[in-house]
Amino acid sequence: MRASEPAPTAWAVLIFLGLATSTWWTHTDLGDSQLYQVLSRHLAEDGSWLALRYVPDVHPRFFEHLPFGFWPFALVIRLFGERALFPLCTAFSLGTLLLTGTVARRAAGTWAGVTAMLVLSFPDGFFTRAGQPFLEPLLLLLATASAVPLLLGVPRPRDWLLCGVLAALACGVKGPFGVLPFAGAAVGRALAERSFRVLVTGTLVGLAATVPTVLFLVTHPDWWEGYVRHQVLASASGARTDGQLSWYIPFRTVLSRFWPGLPLLVAGGVLALGRPPRALLPEGTRDEAGVRRTARVLLIASLFVLSALCIPGRKVWNHSLVAFPLLAMLVGVGVGPWLEARLASPGKAREATRGLAVLAGVVLVASLAGAGRPLFPRRCPLAGALGPETADVPPGAPVLVVSTGHEWTTVAAFAVERRWSPWRLTGLGTELPAGGPAEARVAFVAEGAPVSGPGWREVGRDGRWRLLRKP
Repeated sequence: MRASEPAPTAWAVLIFLGLATSTWWTHTDLGDSQLYQVLSRHLAEDGSWLALRYVPDVHPRFFEHLPFGFWPFALVIRLFGERALFPLCTAFSLGTLLLTGTVARRAAGTWAGVTAMLVLSFPDGFFTRAGQPFLEPLLLLLATASAVPLLLGVPRPRDWLLCGVLAALACGVKGPFGVLPFAGAAVGRALAERSFRVLVTGTLVGLAATVPTVLFLVTHPDWWEGYVRHQVLASASGARTDGQLSWYIPFRTVLSRFWPGLPLLVAGGVLALGRPPRALLPEGTRDEAGVRRTARVLLIASLFVLSALCIPGRKVWNHSLVAFPLLAMLVGVGVGPWLEARLASPGKAREATRGLAVLAGVVLVASLAGAGRPLFPRRCPLAGALGPETADVPPGAPVLVVSTGHEWTTVAAFAVERRWSPWRLTGLGTELPAGGPAEARVAFVAEGAPVSGPGWREVGRDGRWRLLRKP
């Protein structure tokens, strides 16, 4: 390539940005991200760093996640407003992408890094959450960063310290899930180097990384009760009602969502497990032993993380995302030497880079044109004809959501988009509960929900929702 031409890594970054921002230009109704946005908004409004609250009818005190992961969100809201959450999360996810590419590039060359970045960018489970206020963007950045020194070699003392600090921060974002990539990398490096010392040091650093979070929980009884007993232990024992019980859910998540990189994992596995064919390690590959060792560390780390995720009684698919950067690195290292050999000539490298440039242009144009819309076919009532009908309902007003289901997504959309106070009812009867429901003058009634209370008048209908108003 000419010195003036952008490197292939730059085009890989633009491809990711096109995918991540495709969720910005359409009505998403991503319930969890909207819930987290409201939690962060309330932190900023209340001036509190620990008291998480959602809406009066749902999670008036929220303990499902630790408060620390919401601190960057609350700070950004106070400084720049809620719209700044989206570029902030995209920046976090871009950091994870660059770390993923860096590990693969340092192990197996430039094209290994580019491949790892592309493989991580394309799974919809990653890019649809990458630019939204979920906890995963910050979690993946910190958790992946904590594993990088171990993935690149045997850490020096200061590297162990850095690993521990990053793992502690990741643990503060999402509890034990934040420590898994570091633990997997430590086990992988210890086995690859046959070093008991690495295993012991990694165990001690990993345990030390959990100390700040444990101390917080021990010294705050409300958080111990709400988070440890009713979230962590309930998930571990299977007592919670959400999530899935099958032990293999993390592996099924990889099989169903890690596309198009899933078939390419074979190359990384072959490279890690034995003497690979010359197609994978062509003549002239730099540091063949180092490439195989890195692939072995990544394979062990990935399997460790996925196996550990099988342990809790209740499992949620998005927890498996902590393994996706490791798997993408494994793909990059697996196919990187082959690509380096095939694209060794300047002409072929230029052609491949221009192909990436074309792909980046297509993705960016498609993103701006609304190509992300088919990913979110389910719409809340505000996305259709009923939205303009309620333009006069002020922020903070109580609004009824009448349905035989929970309607978590609808509640989240109302709280985020209009700043209403939604109240859930299974039927609209003659007597409404005191407080917010009794004061409500607007009701969204889902199909099948009974309405018997007097004074309500239907003013609109859209799909399965009816809009009723009371003078």
